[in-house]
Amino acid sequence: MEDLLKPDYGVMILTICNFLLLVYLLKRFAWDGLIGALEKREEKITSDIQKAEADRVSAETLKRELDEKLAQISQQASQKMQEAVKLGQAQSAQLLAQAQEQANRLLEQTKQQLEVEKNQALADVRKEIVETAVLAAQKVLQEQISTKAADDAVSRVLEEIKTK
Repeated sequence: MEDLLKPDYGVMILTICNFLLLVYLLKRFAWDGLIGALEKREEKITSDIQKAEADRVSAETLKRELDEKLAQISQQASQKMQEAVKLGQAQSAQLLAQAQEQANRLLEQTKQQLEVEKNQALADVRKEIVETAVLAAQKVLQEQISTKAADDAVSRVLEEIKTK
């Protein structure tokens, strides 16, 4: 067991030479490739992170723009609804005014027609009165009075009644 605790310098030198040879071979053939691959991977990861950050910023900008457009569209829709309500109210008021105007026109026409019919009825009554008065006068006086004279007499009597 004592042999195990004593260092063997030959094996130690050989192990150191093997290690140095391994480091030299790795440096000569593999180290540049490994370091290059690691650097490429690091650059790719860095570029992916930068691209992801740029995409995130772009997505936030796009989201902000879309939110603004949505707000504008909502505001425009609200304005269109208000305009439609105002237009509906204006048309309703216009239709109501037209209906009122038409009703007033019909009322005025009816009044005019009633006035014409009243005047016609008065003329008819006047004519009847004249004819009756003429007949009564003929019977009372037994003489013929002309229709023109009777119309004049009735007109005078009506004028006297109107002035009173």
